Amino acid sequence: MTSKPLVMISTRLAPGACGIGTYSLLLRKHWPAAASEQFEFVVNEGGQQADGLPAGDRVSEFSNNAARLTRELERVGVADVLLQYAGRAYHRFGAPLWLPGVLRRWKQKHPGARLMIFFHELPGKLPMMSRHYWLGELNAWVVRQLSAAADVLATNTEHHAATLRKLSARADVHVVPIGSNIEPITDQPDTARLATEFLLFGLSFGRLQTLQSFASDVPRWHSAGKLATLHVVGPQDDSFSTEADALMNSWPASIEIIRHGMLPSPDVSQILQRASFALTNVSEETWSKSGAFMACATHGCAVIISGTRPPSPPLSYAIAASEVDDISADEVAARTAALSSWAAQNASWPVIASRVASLLRNGAASHVG
Repeated sequence: MTSKPLVMISTRLAPGACGIGTYSLLLRKHWPAAASEQFEFVVNEGGQQADGLPAGDRVSEFSNNAARLTRELERVGVADVLLQYAGRAYHRFGAPLWLPGVLRRWKQKHPGARLMIFFHELPGKLPMMSRHYWLGELNAWVVRQLSAAADVLATNTEHHAATLRKLSARADVHVVPIGSNIEPITDQPDTARLATEFLLFGLSFGRLQTLQSFASDVPRWHSAGKLATLHVVGPQDDSFSTEADALMNSWPASIEIIRHGMLPSPDVSQILQRASFALTNVSEETWSKSGAFMACATHGCAVIISGTRPPSPPLSYAIAASEVDDISADEVAARTAALSSWAAQNASWPVIASRVASLLRNGAASHVG
């Protein structure tokens, strides 16, 4: 075991955790027991309200303040640090210009320290006429500076990895898919899935995109007796939800649409274990950063995609929208079982945590200039 503490810099943890905070908590829950003797969180807010951590874990808060983060890093000294990075998590416009300098100075002062950065978001390329162009350039500068300070770089899609390699001028970028954001209920008795129940869940913009992708398919499946009920889970109080409601209201009134709103994870897990199919908007570029896709895979709920089914896993185990009308129950079961097996081997939280821990301990040597 290493004697160095492990410090995770993250957004706020539960209660009120956002996506990155939830990722951090699940990573900690499944972190290899022998990987660190001392585990600490340094969060941007809510440091006094963290729940669900093992006894002995310390949580402190830096409030997106350079001086406070500097003090926390100086307190721990030589450590293995994992930064969960998304620009907008640490600056309202996505460009925390102060952050690279804090990390660089800490590493220079403590040569035995190691830094791994997991990039959950990366800036896209914007036209110069865009009013967000210069903000995007500032964000890209931050990413370059952070990359120069880090020992290990990781992200969650091949598309992001290509962007990060270009921005950082480094080839040693690792891709680690995220895991399910809904953990299965293990003590629930097995029940038969309802063949005509479908599920759509996630954030409102993603749900709208998904509904638009399947706008003509849903009424057809209903007419063919394939779909009777659609469960919709997620926030319902914004313009995207309103637009999604208008689309669903254009469908036949005989389709039962159950708008659950926000639900606790165990309740979502119950629906995932009951419904036969889930509508998703994932593609070969995005599946590895979709917690909803991984939740379906983990729960054995068949995944429907709008495009052509690709030849390689995991989306080769999905069901294309054009197949729903004629696919047999045996084929659905076979593909879903294969998807669940793939997820267990490649994207379960123990597998993810073990890989991240290994990268943090054994990744590339320091690139600090």
